[in-house]
Amino acid sequence: LKGWTVRDAAGNLYRFTSTYTLAAGKSVIVRTGKGTNSTPTRYWGKSNHVWNNSGDTAYLRTAEGKSIDTCKWTSAGRGYTNC
Repeated sequence: LKGWTVRDAAGNLYRFTSTYTLAAGKSVIVRTGKGTNSTPTRYWGKSNHVWNNSGDTAYLRTAEGKSIDTCKWTSAGRGYTNC
Protein backbone atom coordinates (compact mmCIF):
# COMPACT_ATOMS: atom_id res chain seq x y z
CA LEU A 1 0.00 0.00 0.00
CA LYS A 2 3.01 2.33 -0.16
CA GLY A 3 1.74 5.67 -1.47
CA TRP A 4 -1.96 4.79 -1.06
CA THR A 5 -4.08 7.41 0.69
CA VAL A 6 -7.13 7.74 2.92
CA ARG A 7 -8.78 11.17 2.75
CA ASP A 8 -11.86 12.75 4.25
CA ALA A 9 -14.29 15.16 2.56
CA ALA A 10 -12.37 18.18 3.96
CA GLY A 11 -9.10 17.00 2.40
CA ASN A 12 -7.34 15.65 5.51
CA LEU A 13 -4.89 13.10 4.12
CA TYR A 14 -3.25 9.95 5.49
CA ARG A 15 -0.61 8.37 3.26
CA PHE A 16 0.93 4.93 3.68
CA THR A 17 4.55 6.13 3.49
CA SER A 18 6.38 2.87 3.95
CA THR A 19 6.03 -0.53 2.35
CA TYR A 20 2.90 -2.09 3.83
CA THR A 21 1.51 -5.35 2.53
CA LEU A 22 -2.12 -6.27 3.13
CA ALA A 23 -3.03 -9.87 2.34
CA ALA A 24 -6.21 -10.70 0.45
CA GLY A 25 -9.24 -10.71 2.73
CA LYS A 26 -7.40 -8.84 5.51
CA SER A 27 -7.97 -5.33 6.81
CA VAL A 28 -6.02 -2.53 8.42
CA ILE A 29 -7.23 -0.05 11.03
CA VAL A 30 -6.20 3.57 10.46
CA ARG A 31 -6.54 5.52 13.69
CA THR A 32 -6.45 9.30 13.45
CA GLY A 33 -4.68 9.83 16.78
CA LYS A 34 -1.11 9.20 17.87
CA GLY A 35 0.39 5.80 18.62
CA THR A 36 2.90 3.21 17.48
CA ASN A 37 2.22 1.56 14.13
CA SER A 38 1.77 -2.19 14.18
CA THR A 39 0.81 -4.75 11.55
CA PRO A 40 -2.97 -4.43 12.03
CA THR A 41 -3.07 -0.75 13.05
CA ARG A 42 -1.60 2.42 11.53
CA TYR A 43 -1.66 5.83 13.23
CA TRP A 44 -2.34 9.11 11.44
CA GLY A 45 -0.70 11.17 14.20
CA LYS A 46 -3.33 13.90 14.35
CA SER A 47 -3.90 15.92 17.54
CA ASN A 48 -7.42 16.94 16.51
CA HIS A 49 -10.41 15.01 15.25
CA VAL A 50 -10.59 14.33 11.52
CA TRP A 51 -13.95 12.62 11.04
CA ASN A 52 -17.15 14.59 11.56
CA ASN A 53 -19.65 12.90 13.88
CA SER A 54 -22.57 14.36 11.93
CA GLY A 55 -21.36 12.71 8.72
CA ASP A 56 -18.26 12.40 6.57
CA THR A 57 -16.78 10.42 3.71
CA ALA A 58 -13.58 8.38 3.58
CA TYR A 59 -11.85 7.92 0.22
CA LEU A 60 -9.26 5.22 -0.44
CA ARG A 61 -6.97 5.78 -3.44
CA THR A 62 -3.94 4.07 -4.92
CA ALA A 63 -0.55 5.78 -5.18
CA GLU A 64 -1.55 6.75 -8.73
CA GLY A 65 -4.78 8.38 -7.50
CA LYS A 66 -7.21 5.68 -8.68
CA SER A 67 -10.31 5.50 -6.47
CA ILE A 68 -10.59 2.08 -4.82
CA ASP A 69 -13.34 2.57 -2.24
CA THR A 70 -15.52 5.20 -0.58
CA CYS A 71 -17.28 4.96 2.77
CA LYS A 72 -19.89 7.53 3.79
CA TRP A 73 -21.94 7.99 6.94
CA THR A 74 -24.55 10.65 7.60
CA SER A 75 -25.31 10.59 11.32
CA ALA A 76 -23.72 10.06 14.71
CA GLY A 77 -23.56 6.44 15.70
CA ARG A 78 -21.38 4.19 17.83
CA GLY A 79 -18.37 6.51 17.66
CA TYR A 80 -16.71 4.48 14.93
CA THR A 81 -17.52 2.79 11.66
CA ASN A 82 -15.90 0.04 9.61
CA CYS A 83 -15.41 0.64 5.92
